Amino acid sequence: MSLSTGKGIDLIQRRVIFILLFSLFLLQPVLAQGDQDELRATELKQLQQRIHQLRKKLESIQNKKVLVKNELRQTEKSISRINRKLRRIRRQIRRQHQKLGTLYKERSRLKASLGKHRAMLGSQVRASYVMGRQEQLKIVLNQGDPSTLARALVYFDYLNRSRTRQIKDVIQELHRLQAVETEITEEKRVLETLRSDQSVKKLALVEKRKTRKRILRALKREIKSKGRKLAQMLQNEQELQRILNAVGRVMADIPDKGLQEKPFASRRGQLNWPTAGRIKSRFGSRRTIGKLLWKGVVIQAGIGNDVHAVARGRVAFADWLRGYGLIMIIDHGDGYMSLYGHNQSLFKEIGEWVEEGETIASVGNSGGQSQSNLYFELRFKGKPVNPAKWCKRTRSDIVGLK
Repeated sequence: MSLSTGKGIDLIQRRVIFILLFSLFLLQPVLAQGDQDELRATELKQLQQRIHQLRKKLESIQNKKVLVKNELRQTEKSISRINRKLRRIRRQIRRQHQKLGTLYKERSRLKASLGKHRAMLGSQVRASYVMGRQEQLKIVLNQGDPSTLARALVYFDYLNRSRTRQIKDVIQELHRLQAVETEITEEKRVLETLRSDQSVKKLALVEKRKTRKRILRALKREIKSKGRKLAQMLQNEQELQRILNAVGRVMADIPDKGLQEKPFASRRGQLNWPTAGRIKSRFGSRRTIGKLLWKGVVIQAGIGNDVHAVARGRVAFADWLRGYGLIMIIDHGDGYMSLYGHNQSLFKEIGEWVEEGETIASVGNSGGQSQSNLYFELRFKGKPVNPAKWCKRTRSDIVGLK
């Protein structure tokens, strides 16, 4: 009896284990889907962590003794942050002006409506005064015909109801006008706070620009010979190449969601230029020192002008890089990347998706430049390609104008 009971229990246990295993097998697609959702949710965070680690590695490669360059990096990044805040404040101030404009219109409408209701109510009050206090009794006494009397009383009742509505409308509009006046006062206070904050940021920006000028003078003294300048340029290009190679490896592990709908390769000759300006240096032309060639184009443009993404993609890098200043690299999928250097400010973070034509930065002179310009590159699998063959053709060296 004991043996059979033991066998029965063992059989039940095997059945339970089988059912559990079968259930897990059925749930496997659901769990896999859940894992995929979790991966998508943490995708951005992982990308940011990888790029951050890459940034640290590159910083360790750089010569730590070059304190002046490190100071330039910190100063130009501070200028970028201040400009970014100022841009946000300017947008908020524009919204406040729009909101105040709407409130002013509402106040004018309420005052006009209030004046109209007051005028109508005043005419009714005057008519009532002319008839005396006992208006209804006078109507009854002055009417001989019963049918005429009935109509007169109906008119009188209608007049009274209209007068009551007018009084209620006047009271409601007075309350609404008071609320609008209070709202206008509050929005003006917010606007003044924004303007005050803007003034503080502008003063800070002036000080940072003074600091930058001092650093640039020190850098000029530090690099005097052409040989040192050439060596510096080579180091800058090598560092950029390391960044691009590492970014390419990182982005290969990140799904290019939505990029296949409009492949970058199909846009050859159709891309808009990232900003409006004059091409100062063309792709493949010789640089000022040595036998180095330009791997992108330099577009001379006004400082603060908008820089636009040439196609949909994901921000793979957004930081300061020696020789290129504040730089942004966008991954467009299938091995294609676009690069934007010497910016004044960067408006997008690593991992963010950007749309074609979206403003991603502003033109500047970061990286120790004396004039404002945008350095623009296109790369395929890490190798530079001529932007002029990918962007819309122009008859002159002026680009980006519609």
